[in-house]
Amino acid sequence: MATAAVTRRAEIKTRTSAEVKKGATEVYARWGLSLNDAINTFLIKSIEVGGLPFDLRPEAPSYDAIAAIAYKPELNTEGVAMLPAEWDDGDE
Repeated sequence: MATAAVTRRAEIKTRTSAEVKKGATEVYARWGLSLNDAINTFLIKSIEVGGLPFDLRPEAPSYDAIAAIAYKPELNTEGVAMLPAEWDDGDE
């Protein structure tokens, strides 16, 4: 579907926050698109793919991302992890 040859007469009104509008306008301006052009591109692509033109599932974190925040226990002289005292549930 060529959008340049299509006369745009239908109007869509929506509400968003000033921050979202400003941020989106800046992002699309870097691509040489107005906010109207970006919204039209989104709608056209949605029609082409028969749904949202992107995946909404969160990306699984990489091993490195998990390792960066993982607890790293101290090891005793035998190489066994020494867990913090507050983790002791008293059952041993």
